[in-house]
Amino acid sequence: MRFAYLVLRDFRNYPYLELEIPPGASLFVGPNAQGKTNLLEACYYISSLSSPRAEKESDLARWGTGSFSLAARLEDPDKVATVKVDTVVTPSVRRKIQLNDRRVDRKELLALFPCVYFSPDDLYIVKGGSSLRRKLIDSILSRQDPVYARTLQRYNDAVSRRNTALKLAAGDPSWRRTLETLDELVVNLGSRLLLRRLELMEDLSGYTQSTYKFVANGDCSVTYTSTVGEIAPDLKQIRSRFQARLTELRHEEFERGITLSGPHRDDLEISLNGKSFRYFGSQGQQRSVMLALKMAEARCLQQSFGTRPVLLLDDVFSELDPEKKSKVLSLCDFGYQVLMTSTELPRHTGPRFSLFRVENNTVKPMGTGNLR
Repeated sequence: MRFAYLVLRDFRNYPYLELEIPPGASLFVGPNAQGKTNLLEACYYISSLSSPRAEKESDLARWGTGSFSLAARLEDPDKVATVKVDTVVTPSVRRKIQLNDRRVDRKELLALFPCVYFSPDDLYIVKGGSSLRRKLIDSILSRQDPVYARTLQRYNDAVSRRNTALKLAAGDPSWRRTLETLDELVVNLGSRLLLRRLELMEDLSGYTQSTYKFVANGDCSVTYTSTVGEIAPDLKQIRSRFQARLTELRHEEFERGITLSGPHRDDLEISLNGKSFRYFGSQGQQRSVMLALKMAEARCLQQSFGTRPVLLLDDVFSELDPEKKSKVLSLCDFGYQVLMTSTELPRHTGPRFSLFRVENNTVKPMGTGNLR
């Protein structure tokens, strides 16, 4: 599905905005701090009921208001859908979600269609700590499968309780039986997470490699590294290896009071010619591989939802050379709706775009044309 029409009321810097969005690729151009990113954020919120930027939803309401409203008309060749989300943020968050004028719950909206969001801050996924890369994997899998999201929540709770038991059992042997019960729970839940992550990596890794080669004409690898050890996508084998690893680490875990092995401590290793992007990649290379990861995310979600995600690419051209910019633009030929932002109009050959000028809380169409 694609966005055909968008309405914002009291969202971020917009008191009110109505915007018709043509099919294909749209580029929103304007100075910084004028609301370009806020448009993409609104689209993402409508599809996911979450923000890729804000820590709390009260940050999304325009200053001085306690609520905001977003609405959209979505189209594909076979159907049209209207979505409206009214969100009150004070004193607590309350939402009213409507699909085709019918009140629905969060689950039904989340199953409608996905968006994939890229921002400059996503570079920290490549060069930052492992928790950011785990969050990327968990985000993809949670949107593909709500069961994964519930399993992850239960696993994190079990690990927290196990950490408490480790601290207590070190000085009080009566806690050892509780620890054994928690071991079994952590292994069972964690093994299911690991299996789904390994299954995802079979697609995510290949898609990332092929897209990076297209955009940057280079070879990259994306591999899942587990603190459990060498594991294959076999649930029985994963459980056995996980249990053995916890046994191996028991003494050290008593000393430190934390669970040292499991999906909560795993990582993605992203490499170029055998060297980690985290330490050796240039800013341009890191941006290219992050774009490749986002395109891989889109293709994985497309398999699950049966529809192409909408690509939301914020400040996507920064620090890319002209050749890579041209390659990024050519991704728009693959049938995705692409909404992009930039502070200036790229000057190189590219596909036909719908152009918009964003300034002073307004969005004005500028027509269409090939970007040169």
